[in-house]
Amino acid sequence: MKLAEGGDLAPELPFSAIILAGGRSVRFGRDKSAEIVAGRSLLQHVVDAVSPIASEIVVVGAPGTARPPASSETPLRHVEDVREGGALAGLYSGLLVCSQPVALALGCDMPLLSRPLLRYLWGLLDRDLDVVMPLWEGKKEPLHAFYRRTCLSAIEKALDGGKRRFVDFLPDVRVRYVSHDELQRLDPEGRSFWNVNYPSDLARILPVLEGTMPPRGE
Repeated sequence: MKLAEGGDLAPELPFSAIILAGGRSVRFGRDKSAEIVAGRSLLQHVVDAVSPIASEIVVVGAPGTARPPASSETPLRHVEDVREGGALAGLYSGLLVCSQPVALALGCDMPLLSRPLLRYLWGLLDRDLDVVMPLWEGKKEPLHAFYRRTCLSAIEKALDGGKRRFVDFLPDVRVRYVSHDELQRLDPEGRSFWNVNYPSDLARILPVLEGTMPPRGE
């Protein structure tokens, strides 16, 4: 058992958290996973947000690429991409090694995760589904989605065919899309989906991480 928000005891959920930290950060101009924001790296913020409910954390990076240290009471390990293919290869590499049959894929630049929302998404993943993916403002959010390891063959097929986008394998698996209205009930502003592509994006997330912006919905 772990302490959840508010100090209440909250059990781990049987899923692995895969954090993709292998991008080149071209638009950001430097390794954004190591960017210090409110005293911690962006990667550490994501680890801290998900560790109270995940049973393990797998950080995936490109081969030979140094990543900032990250610590967690939840078992955490760093692995490298096992093949070329961008972010889709990162998901594939994480799913290969995770110990649970279900994994949550996250970007290293999305530090404002909502654990109540993640619990809700987890609860939607029944036996007839391979993926649960949010649709925020009509846009698929593959780096805030749950995937079963049953997706591995479809991902491998896509990669073998030269496809690199997250959405390229979705026609071959069973997907439950979660509507904007459903998501908004638990995350009214969609802060969970605020990511950092450019240095200027830090200005939006910094007040939240520093605690100077009101909590969600207030």
